[in-house]
Amino acid sequence: MENIALLVNLEGTKKRVTTDWRSLAATLQQRGVGECALQQLHTELRAGLIVSTRGLTLCMKAKPKPRYELDWGAINQSKLVSEQSQMIHF
Repeated sequence: MENIALLVNLEGTKKRVTTDWRSLAATLQQRGVGECALQQLHTELRAGLIVSTRGLTLCMKAKPKPRYELDWGAINQSKLVSEQSQMIHF
């Protein structure tokens, strides 16, 4: 199972913490969750679902997507001005 970044809420509180799959899996194994259930949980989290188990509400932490990639060598002022004017219409 691939290690993924997770957001975890303790049920009954508003506190949210960030952890990773390997740390969470070790904790859940100590709480009596079997290997098959861990695999199912990992699959559901990778699919983007929000899952509650053993007093925890879990979801995969979203990775920030780059807005756009720039090739700084290819941009000149006239091209930049024309792109900015096109963005205004969105």
